[in-house]
Order: sequence, then C-alpha cells, then structure tokens
Amino acid sequence: MDIQVTRTEQAKYDFVSGLMGYNSTGIGPAMVDFYETNKRKLGPNPDLAATKALMNQSTAYKFGAFFEFNDHAMMFETVLGILEKQKDEVIEWLDTHNEPGALGSLSLNDDVKPPRYYKNVEIHTQPGNYHGSPFAGLMYHWMIGPFLCNRDNNDEMGWDLANGIPKGDYRTIVDLGCGIGKSTIPYCDLYPDAEVYGVDYAAPMIKYGHKFAEQRGKKIHFVQAQAEDTPFEDNSVDLVTAIWLYHEVNRKGMDEIAQEALRILKPGGKFAIMESPPFKVLNEQYHPLSEFLLDSTGRRMEDPFIPLFFSLDRKEIFETAGFSAVREEGLPNHLTGWSTDVNYFFGSYPWWMTIGEKA
Repeated sequence: MDIQVTRTEQAKYDFVSGLMGYNSTGIGPAMVDFYETNKRKLGPNPDLAATKALMNQSTAYKFGAFFEFNDHAMMFETVLGILEKQKDEVIEWLDTHNEPGALGSLSLNDDVKPPRYYKNVEIHTQPGNYHGSPFAGLMYHWMIGPFLCNRDNNDEMGWDLANGIPKGDYRTIVDLGCGIGKSTIPYCDLYPDAEVYGVDYAAPMIKYGHKFAEQRGKKIHFVQAQAEDTPFEDNSVDLVTAIWLYHEVNRKGMDEIAQEALRILKPGGKFAIMESPPFKVLNEQYHPLSEFLLDSTGRRMEDPFIPLFFSLDRKEIFETAGFSAVREEGLPNHLTGWSTDVNYFFGSYPWWMTIGEKA
C-alpha cells in the first residue's frame, strides 16, 4: 500500500528521526566522558547501584534519559497522526492476506492472548504494545529504523545471527518472536529450499510482517502463537531461532520457550538466540557503563525484564531445558559499531549468541 504522507508530515518525521539518531550517537559520548572523568570516585569493581548514583549526577545522562523518552513519544505521535488519517484504507490493507499468488502465508488464531505480564506494559513505550493497535507493525517499523541509526535497514541483526549459526541441512526453520519478520528474512536467502516460519503472539505485527515479506519477495509462513506454545509437532523442526525475544519475557517464559524449542526440534536440531552480552561480560570485557545504560533504559522505556535477563546465566537456561553442547559466542555487531569506527548509545560490543543442540 502506498501510504500518503504530506510534505509537512515527512518533514516532521525526518526531524524526529534525526533527533532519535542523535540520541543514540550524539549524547552517549558525553555520558562516557563524565563516567571516565569521575569513575575514580567509585573505587575498584563498582556495582550497578554505585554507577547509578554517579550517573544520576551527570547532566548528559539526565538530559539523555529525558530526551530518549520524549523523542519516542514524538515518533509514535507522528506516525499515528499519519496513519489515523488513512485508518480505514490501512486496516483494510492489513486485513487482506493469503491472496492468490502469495509466496508465504499468514495464520491467525483469535485464541492467542497477550501474555499476562504484558497487561500494564507498552514495550519501548509503543502505544498499545505490540498487540493493542492495528498499526503496531507499521509503528514499530517506522520507529526502529531511526532508533537503530538505520544500521538494520538491510536486516543486519538478523544476518548477524543467521551467519553465526553453523551451516546445516535445515529444512524447517522457526523464528520465535519474529515481530515484523526482519529477523526471519535472512533464512529465506541462506536456505532457499527450507520452509521458514515466523512466530509471534501479536496479530498486528505479523499482519504487517506478511505484507512486508511479500513486498520483499520472501516466502515466510507467519503463525500467531505464543513462543511458549507453538502448533508445531514434536521432533519436526531443524532450527529454532530468536533475536531480542528473551529480554521481553518473564522468568517463567524464558524456561518455557527453551522447553518448547526442545520439544519441536528434531534430534540434532539447534536452538540459537541472540541478545546483547550479559552484564558480567559487558563489565569484564567491554565498557562497564553499558550495564547501567541497558538497565536504566529497560526500566525507563518499559522493557521491564532487561535487568533480570541480562543478569542470568543463559547457558543454564538451555541446559536446564535439556539442550546439550551449549555454548556462547560473540558475533559481529553492525549496530554498536563493534570492530568499526562508529559509535552508539550503549557502547561498542559484539552480539551474544547462545546456541544448543537437541541430543
């Protein structure tokens, strides 16, 4: 669908997008300078509480926190203003799926409900969360590009994990928490003979994901289901993946997703997830300020499980579920500029893959 945008609306969107990029790359260095100048006050091996107390004295951090929250609000207000004017046409377009000649498919299930722990949460402060607005997929897509400084416009994050997973004869691939499918698309290119599925609980996300994939010429079967409870049969899948899913579910969900992945995988099948490194790794091997920035952003921007997940042993989650040969590996990270000369709000570090095999 050709969504109509006036010159004034485009100018406002471009302005807000520029602010979002500045928040990610322009304010962060000032926070780092403050930390480096004052870290002697913390003493050796400071904990998160001590770092928080220090950074709350930083004008750069306090301004950045205010800036981030309100810039997101401006972004969503801008996008919703554009879409609301064409509400009927956009919803009709999103509700039209599985048309003749479609490469992939969309399977919706009205019985799938939002997780209980999302009742009072709007992830990333997105209005209605991922499920409460018919425009959720569009809002997410229009926001995520500027938020990631346009460093994921070619699905770089999805490719970083897909290329990090050992190559294999994967005939059935399931991407859990797929959202609009940007993390799913690389598997269509890497394994063109495979049946590729994207699973997400939120109908508005996969409705748009279906449209997005078809426009990109990618054959993806989108399925509305909880990652903890998918419709796939036992021992039927070769590869299960998830990017940025685990930090958005509660502790019980983390275990249940790993157990579900084990159930649907064939013997020898692999389960791989990608997130930022755990806090311990960030502190020991990269910049300790990254822990504070991830933790504080999670709390401020309604990502409530970030502080918990990044403190956990991910290998233990996999092993408790029953996976063997579990290992972790740093992967190239185009977003934060790891091994490049670019920078990003959270500092520079690799992505962190946790991968296990079903015996």
